[in-house]
Amino acid sequence: MATTASTQARARLLAGGALLLLTAACSSSGTPAAKSTGEGLHVPPPSVSAVPTLARADDKALPIEAYLLTPEQQRQLIAARDALTSRCMTRLGFTYTPEPAPAEPGTRQRNLTQWRYFVTDTAETSQYGYTVKDFRPGEKPSRAAKPPAYLLALTGSADGSVAVAPGQTPKGGQDINGQQIPPGGCLTEALGKLGAGAANGNGGDAQLASDIKNSGWNQSLADARLVAAFAAWSGCMKAKGYDYPTPIAAADDPQWQSIGASSEKARQTATTDATCKAEHNVVGIWYTVESAYETTLIEQNAEAMRAVKQDIDNRMKLAAQALAS
Repeated sequence: MATTASTQARARLLAGGALLLLTAACSSSGTPAAKSTGEGLHVPPPSVSAVPTLARADDKALPIEAYLLTPEQQRQLIAARDALTSRCMTRLGFTYTPEPAPAEPGTRQRNLTQWRYFVTDTAETSQYGYTVKDFRPGEKPSRAAKPPAYLLALTGSADGSVAVAPGQTPKGGQDINGQQIPPGGCLTEALGKLGAGAANGNGGDAQLASDIKNSGWNQSLADARLVAAFAAWSGCMKAKGYDYPTPIAAADDPQWQSIGASSEKARQTATTDATCKAEHNVVGIWYTVESAYETTLIEQNAEAMRAVKQDIDNRMKLAAQALAS
């Protein structure tokens, strides 16, 4: 089934953090982390000084990105986690083999705004419709079964479970090969040495940063300025033979699942969609309004957001130390 830009965006927008270092290492039988929606962070409509004319925004950064891990920082933290886990496992008498990462997809997201406002490039929509150019899902790597003793050392549990209920102590403390397994196993020990905790999604993005990212998006959709831009876009679409209330509705049209999001009809619709966005500066308004909400929320939580930045700096220093030793 084709993967639409809308599906891509929804998964990205609702993700609670950029990275859960814990789940990158091994599967867990515990309850998944809650997704961030940004509920509870509401502000009055912020003023904007000027609205740029933008056909697309994939070369722009949102204010919240300064408080989120970059892809390079994620890679460094994973490398440091693996190095620390390996040393711990060696201490317990095991050779640690990091779980293989998923195969690289054909197209990787360059930044937060690349597909955030759905289709915007008529050169691409004329070829790919509502699908992402050259997209193919990354293949899931095969995972070899690990012996119970290995999993016990890695996670503190012979079944490989590392998740615990809030307030409970991670499993561990058993003796193995004359050594005591740390609480939560070597994986939790490694994450602890890298400053992972509840506030940063166990080694990913800070919950507050994720909440602000998603709240800015949700509040922008209800903002009168964007509602008016959507109405103008909808009128443009209707004049050209398409009846959709918003760009999200167009990208989410159920017919793309049956006839194909890159079918001729989808290509024609998506191209008209992007054209009407450009004619009514929908992307410029959307990006500006969303940025204004984010900026206001960041300013209202200034002290906490300074702590978020400091936490990232501290964790990157810990990662550098782990990789250098």
